[in-house]
Amino acid sequence: MHKFLLHIFLTLFLINGTVVLHAAEKPSEMQLKAAYLYNFAKFIKWPDSAFSDSQTSFVIGVLGDKNFTGYLLPLTTKTVNERAIVIKTYTSIDEASDAHILYLGPSISGLNTQLEKLKTRPIITISENKKFAATNGMIQFVPVRGRLRFIINLANADAAGVRIDSQLLSLAIDVLGVKK
Repeated sequence: MHKFLLHIFLTLFLINGTVVLHAAEKPSEMQLKAAYLYNFAKFIKWPDSAFSDSQTSFVIGVLGDKNFTGYLLPLTTKTVNERAIVIKTYTSIDEASDAHILYLGPSISGLNTQLEKLKTRPIITISENKKFAATNGMIQFVPVRGRLRFIINLANADAAGVRIDSQLLSLAIDVLGVKK
């Protein structure tokens, strides 16, 4: 019951807390993804080395889906752990070394090989590509009965030095890479 209530609270917060909509409008999938990215950041701890100093901005990057960037722009009025949010669009994975969250669009080819370059960097990688979380990705969006849900690969996050809060883990439909 506690998990259900927490899920309801987070879902309402995701929808109402970050996306400004008319009361009758249903948020689009892209708006929901943008809200998820912002709220994921609240439940993840990056190592101090991920920021050059206390004034360093929090970077949400996009690779392979330029249209998604527009849905993230409203987040630039918000903060994550008192850091201003900056949205960046990258043309290659090599450019994304300053990102804290990196959304990878469905059009990227050779994704598994490219993610090898980021494996030990403190960058949360997110995509809806099939088997993303089962390979080198960290968070994979999946549609479940008409709803946007997610899978987390905890081992990949741990290897990158980022810590995912247990509250976020409890909302995932699956958590891979859990040490037994």
